[in-house]
Amino acid sequence: MPFIEIKVRKQIDSTLAKKIINKDCVSAVLTTGKITGPAKDLFRENDIAYAENVPEKLFMESEAQEEG
Repeated sequence: MPFIEIKVRKQIDSTLAKKIINKDCVSAVLTTGKITGPAKDLFRENDIAYAENVPEKLFMESEAQEEG
């Protein structure tokens, strides 16, 4: 079953991108930090959508809505 990988970190580089790709079930990656150019290339080559610089506040608000 495909899932979305969420990372709260400063940067996703090609080494981490390869680890995510090797899981064989990630359809998208969201991160609060940056994604390097080579990592973006790897995600594109493997049909994995990505979003970078997602504010942590959005996750916190979403979590509060789910619980409330």
